Order: sequence, then structure tokens, then C-alpha cells
Amino acid sequence: MTKRKPKAPPPRPLDLASRMLPSDALFWYAEEALPHFRSTIAGLYVLDGVPDAERLDATLESAIALVPRLRQRVLAMPLHLGLPEWADDPHFDRRYHLRHVSLAPPGDERHLLDLAATLFATPFDRERPLWEATWIEGLAGGRSAYLLKMHHSMVDGVGANAITDAITQRTRAEAPARIARPPARRLPTPAAQLATLARDNVRGSLDLARRGVAGALRGLSRPREALQDARRTLRGIRALVADALQPAARDPLSRESSGISRRFDVLEFDLERLRKLRGPLGATVNDVVLAALAGALGSYYRDRGHDLDTLKCMVPMNLRGRADSDAMGNRVGMFNVQLPVGEPSAKVRLVRVREQTSAAKDDQRGVAGPLFVELATSLPGAAFRWIARQAVGQVNVACTNIPGARETRYMAGAKVEAIYPFASVMEGTPVVMALVSYAGALHIGIDTDPEAIPDPQRIAELFEANVAMLEALV
Repeated sequence: MTKRKPKAPPPRPLDLASRMLPSDALFWYAEEALPHFRSTIAGLYVLDGVPDAERLDATLESAIALVPRLRQRVLAMPLHLGLPEWADDPHFDRRYHLRHVSLAPPGDERHLLDLAATLFATPFDRERPLWEATWIEGLAGGRSAYLLKMHHSMVDGVGANAITDAITQRTRAEAPARIARPPARRLPTPAAQLATLARDNVRGSLDLARRGVAGALRGLSRPREALQDARRTLRGIRALVADALQPAARDPLSRESSGISRRFDVLEFDLERLRKLRGPLGATVNDVVLAALAGALGSYYRDRGHDLDTLKCMVPMNLRGRADSDAMGNRVGMFNVQLPVGEPSAKVRLVRVREQTSAAKDDQRGVAGPLFVELATSLPGAAFRWIARQAVGQVNVACTNIPGARETRYMAGAKVEAIYPFASVMEGTPVVMALVSYAGALHIGIDTDPEAIPDPQRIAELFEANVAMLEALV
């Protein structure tokens, strides 16, 4: 007689901090400082069929119970004395956040992407939880899609994997987990908010002092290691400051970029195809992507009659450990790569990109970012708005690469064929490329400002051609 396997315990809701991180607050205040900017990230899930409506609703209810941030709204501190906090929305209505639309025939990919771009550009209601999901029917071949967009202050790309796990299943027949959603707490009074802020500040100061004492004791017991750590930190800070002070290239196209309009395009590559280039070329998949992007943008600009040597590209660096892999908020560092768009040789472009990414890893400039984040904790909202305004036009292009689910996922009975990620363009930065690996493929979402880039599909075509050039080197 075979023993039955014990039932796995139901998943537990994420334990989330209520206070915004400074990196989250920067995205929150950016929209106040830059009215045309949308602090939005999104995932477009392409499904092989139409999900079951009841199961889809149950899936969303389960996700809301698992990820409390989905039912929380932003609450500003009285007089903006501290960073905003997350609080349960007493008026939360799940039906407001899930929409259902249908594409007009023929429902091809272009129609889907144009609709997704329009939905993406719509601002959030800042008095509600900062996310929206749209189930899109009418895609050719009996397929459908699901667009999940979130405010960037909620989560970064890697953290969004926890939400993907919550809204999808491992098999077509698997039912969504049934988890009771706890009742919403009342919004705190201003006095309670100030008391919480005082407690958080005291706790933060004590933690900082504790780490200072621990560092001093470590310096006494292991002086050589402590000195190496100090040198590494200083090297990272110096490189981070140099990155920030290096001006963006004078880009004739970005002058036309307002950040209001947008156009979505997508690409898909077999991940193994790109991994085969790593050994022979001595590069990571990210290096290959950046080198191909440099070649594509160089060709595009020359076609438009502009010869540039470099374009400044911002590259996020994931700083999450295993303990906070599912945490909400933004836990990323940043470093910049000068894309060699004027270099005619694909091999030299890759070498120059690889040199810069290797240097960024060696000096740990992305890891130095949290030091500035901690120092910014006590800054008022006005300071974050000022920082956001200074960011306009500081980079020409952005490219982010997110590790996603390795296995195929399902949504309420429909297979997830692809997940295309998108991040927002802004004034002065008319091209943003986002990549996510999923089930053996690399899915790429390209967000462009059509005021500056009138034919963005050309960039996608040139990117594919430049990947082929790098393969030819092997």
C-alpha cells in the first residue's frame, strides 16, 4: 500500500515593509516633477487560448492575498516629513483593477501592441493601488493576452517575478491557490503616521550604529579584509560618481522626445542560441545584447543622417539576495555603458562593451548605490523631485535584462507562450529595451517615442541583423 504524499502547505503571503525605499520614492515623486513621465513597468503575457473567466478571477484573488502590495495604496507623510508609506486601501475594489477588452478583427500582433502601448501610457489613479490588469481577447488564432502594468514604485523587474508566480500555475489543470485575504486595516491617522516615522528613524539609526560598531570590531580583528572592503567600496563610489557626471551624447533625435507618445515592438530569441556565443566570444548574454544594440542604433542613426561615436546607455544591476528575491520595491544598482555606435566592427563593439561591463562588476559601482540610498532616507519629497528633474536627458538609451521563469507557466488553463516586458521612455531618452528570459527563450520589449523614432520597427530589424553578425564571428 503506497503512502499518499502529504499535501503541500498553502503558500504564505509575502511579509512586506510598509515604508517606501528611497529608490521607490524616486519613482513616486518623478511623476510630480515630470508631468509627461510615466513610472510604469509592464508584462504582456501572450496566451495560446482564452483563459477560463472564473479561474482567472480566482487567480487574481489568490495573487492579491499572496502579495499584499496589490491591495495597498500610497499614503504621504504629513507635511512630507518622511518617505511615503504603503497602507491597506479601505475602498479596494478588485473589479476596478481587472479590465476585459477585445481586439477588432484581424487581431494581429500589431493591433495587440498598439493597444498595449495605449493602455501602458494611461496614468494610474494615485488614490488607489498602483496596478491594472487587462485581459485582451480577439487575438488571431484563438489566442488572447494579459497585460499587467504596475507603478515602478511598487516593484522592480526582478521582484515582479513574484507576481508572475502568483498569477500563473505550473500546469494547465492546476487550480489557483485559495488563500483567505485578511481584512483591510484602517488608514492611520496623521499622529500615528508621525509616531511610526519616529520609530522607523530610531530603528534605522540604531541599525546604522550597530553596523558601524560591527565594522569597527571587524577592522580590529581582520584589518586586511576590512581595508580591502573599504578600498572596494571607495572604488565603487568613485566609479558611480564618474558615471553620474559623464554627460549623455548630444543626440539629435532625443531633442524631439517628449516622453508622451510611445510605440511597442517585440523580438524573441532562442536563449540557447545566444548562450552559444558566450564561450567563443568570452562574453555574457548581456554583453551580446548590448553589443547588438550598439550596432543597431549606430546603423539607425546613420540611416537618419547622423554620425555619432557613442550613446550613453543605463543598465540596471540586480542587488537582490536569496532572502529578498520575492520582496517588493526596487533593489537595483545602476551603471552606464558608452555604446560604441560609431564603431564599424562587430567584434570591436563587443570588446568595448565587455570591457565596460567587466569594469562595472569589478569595482562594484552598482553595489555602491545602496549607500546613497541609505543616506537619502531622511530627505524630504522636494529633494526627490529635484533629483528626478536632474535625470532628464542624462542617458540616451536604457537596457534592462531580467531573469524570469525557466519552466512553462499557465494562466487559468491557457499556456503562457511569451512574456514581453516593457519599461517607460521619458523626455530625452526615446529608446528603452527590456528583456526577460522565459521557458528557454529571451523575450524583448522595445518602447520608443515615435516623436523621435518614427520607424522603430527598423531598430528591431537591425538588432536581429547585429545578433547574426556576432554569430558570424563564431
